[in-house]
Amino acid sequence: MKMKVKVLELNAGGKMIGIVNEKDALELGVHPLDKIVLTKGNRKVTVTVDTTRNFIKPGTIVLYHDLKKIIKIRSGDKVYVEPRKPLVSKLYIRKKTDGHELTCLELRTIVDDVIAHNLNDLELASFITALHIHGLTLDESISLSKAMIETGKRLKFPGTVVDKHSIGGVPGDKTSMLVVPIIAASGLTIPKTSSRSITSPSGTADRMEILAPVDLHIDEIKKVIRKTKGCLVWGGSVDLAPADDLFIRIEHPLGLDPLLLPSVMSKKKSVGCKYLVIDIPTGTGAKINNREEAEKLARDFIEIGKSMGIKVDCAVTRGDQPVGYAVGPALEAREALEVVMNMKQSDVFDKATSVAGMLLGMAGKGNRKIAELMVKSGKAERKLREIIEAQGGDPKVKPEDIDVGPYSFTVRSRLGGTVSSISNAALVDICRAAGTPKDRGAGVLLSKKISDSVKEGEALFTIFAEKRQKLNAAIKTAKSYEIYGILSGRRKMLVEKI
Repeated sequence: MKMKVKVLELNAGGKMIGIVNEKDALELGVHPLDKIVLTKGNRKVTVTVDTTRNFIKPGTIVLYHDLKKIIKIRSGDKVYVEPRKPLVSKLYIRKKTDGHELTCLELRTIVDDVIAHNLNDLELASFITALHIHGLTLDESISLSKAMIETGKRLKFPGTVVDKHSIGGVPGDKTSMLVVPIIAASGLTIPKTSSRSITSPSGTADRMEILAPVDLHIDEIKKVIRKTKGCLVWGGSVDLAPADDLFIRIEHPLGLDPLLLPSVMSKKKSVGCKYLVIDIPTGTGAKINNREEAEKLARDFIEIGKSMGIKVDCAVTRGDQPVGYAVGPALEAREALEVVMNMKQSDVFDKATSVAGMLLGMAGKGNRKIAELMVKSGKAERKLREIIEAQGGDPKVKPEDIDVGPYSFTVRSRLGGTVSSISNAALVDICRAAGTPKDRGAGVLLSKKISDSVKEGEALFTIFAEKRQKLNAAIKTAKSYEIYGILSGRRKMLVEKI
């Protein structure tokens, strides 16, 4: 069926959507959320159908601006519209839903259809849910990693390329903002492509964006690396593993992360990584609860690395409380600057130099003591400022230049004793209620951490927000949680409640 195009100057958030009259949908034999294929010349694109009775007349298809560049189309053009043929990849998704292992070819077929936008959000959500329930075997993880690499772009950088990645799940983990300048200052190449927030109040890209732009294209990244040997950029703008970025778009609202191994390894291979440290935060409140689970995950990462020619070491780190004292984009960027400038000592320094020391050792460039010296001597700070400038930020930025939310509320202890536990989940929900990560100045600043002594009435943490109503929502959220565990002098375990 030939149809006339009308382009709306609106974006659909990256989704490929076409709106047709109900009569045309009936003639095509499609329903809302079905797929149709549009052809214009030698270009084709698959879009999801939406229908209307009165918004447009029969014979016209409305397309969002997202499609304008993909198919090079404008209002008034004619396109040929036909229903999409049945997809074999849907059978493979059903196979995984039933708990069966998928072959390399089957996984590649799914990845191809994901990139072609042949699968709608419900079908993708079914696949991700099936992976969450049944898991991925090691062979499936390797096959999926290779499929993601083969369907994305590959980057080549000069020198020895190394990288680090945290599996996440612990708020406040601004480690990369120190590891990257430490490693780059040592002469190694570290092209750190990071995610925005998925399950935490702030991703590495969200933190770094406080200091410099992170939405850089490939040519811009190469220029930054040539100049500084390191970068901290958002991976979603680089197309290294486009299928993974589309999976993440579905994982985020579901709060699931079943593609952890192929997601990480595909992107590291795509930048030519030779040595990789995987940070696995472990403990109560983290994604990994105990050492046994951490060791199993580490073995899988190491094996996948071997299949790809990447030497992988894993760091099992403490994940039972936030890393550092700040949680939220602006607060975390400020703390990272304070630590790299030797203005503040915290477990951020401890963790960053431990991870950096592992990378230096793998590449034959030193150890943790060298990593510590890079910070204490000021070399890491100078390198970070070089990277900030190369990415388009202000290299002279100071911690006090970073604005945080003007509205705040301090939570105080009702008991005296020693802090025995902190709920990561509670702090994440409080931060989200306060507006993170969209409101960059929102978040939480801790005053006390595990093993600290606390007096009755002393501050435990302060909530920051950019809007008063969001601060009130965060306070309400805080009141619904038991956040701090306090061990009193009478040896009784008591729970702090607001």
